[in-house]
Amino acid sequence: MDYWLHTYEKDLRLVFQDCSRIISGFPEPLDMAGHSYLDHFNVFCTGSRNNYICYLLPFWMQEGCSLTIENTRQMSVGNVFLMLYFFIQDDLMDSLGPNSSDKLPLANLLYIEFLNIYRALFPYPSTFWTYFNRYIAEWADSVTNERTSDYFLNDPMKIARKASPLKLSSTAALLLSGQSSLVTPAETMLDHVLLTLQMLDDYEDWEEDLSIGNANNCLLSLVRSRLAITHEELTAEKVKDFIYTADGLAEYAARAQDNHNRLPDCRLMAPRLTAFHSGMIRNLQQIAAEITREKLLLQHGGLYYWLSKNMTQDPKQ
Repeated sequence: MDYWLHTYEKDLRLVFQDCSRIISGFPEPLDMAGHSYLDHFNVFCTGSRNNYICYLLPFWMQEGCSLTIENTRQMSVGNVFLMLYFFIQDDLMDSLGPNSSDKLPLANLLYIEFLNIYRALFPYPSTFWTYFNRYIAEWADSVTNERTSDYFLNDPMKIARKASPLKLSSTAALLLSGQSSLVTPAETMLDHVLLTLQMLDDYEDWEEDLSIGNANNCLLSLVRSRLAITHEELTAEKVKDFIYTADGLAEYAARAQDNHNRLPDCRLMAPRLTAFHSGMIRNLQQIAAEITREKLLLQHGGLYYWLSKNMTQDPKQ
């Protein structure tokens, strides 16, 4: 059982209930649109996208920062509103469709709710807002320039900084607990975790990204580099050959493991964040190991492969 998640199930229910209650106060029809976006990310809704780190990071920081449960939940609620705000920003940047203008008012309402929560925790002129400005600037820089630079090869941390606003809750927790000296180590730790999270997402999404011409995919970047080809020359067959024949996913997983090896250097005691990262690494390594195992079975021949798949019992029993 993932203790970094299930320990907080009751608290998360309260967080999403609070978010739902606040969104219900939005003017029509923005309340319905807001609930639709919220359900899309609500961990308790079937088929939702599980953005665990967004709403769980305040809880993972709680013990080490001696935060009250009230402040922790409020920070999580604020994170959800900020996540939804940036999700709409990404949506608008990716597709300027006929309904784009309808999303802007909702985005602003969500942003205001985030500000209401964090302004109560950090009245002006708290240094929190200096960090806020920097994280937003990092996000803007990363999402603007990713189309002209291969971040995975040239500057991997810029991939993580597309999610820099997420660091607001860890920085908030450290400032509230008088541990401002740990803000920079926490930022570095989160950069490594967020990079691995993007790597895992990119493995799952590489076929879709390739089909729509999205070159900003970590796995596709690695394939292009190893094959010394351009994105235009990349095909699904070449990617599959890299993954299934050349053991490329093992190299990809090793890159993620390198991120994990750097976490102890960050000096931040956040065992649940570390456990979350370990789980992601384990997922990638297990997928890579299974691919290698399947390949070895096939190399032994068709009969051997069939027997390994179908002989589920020991013949001596």
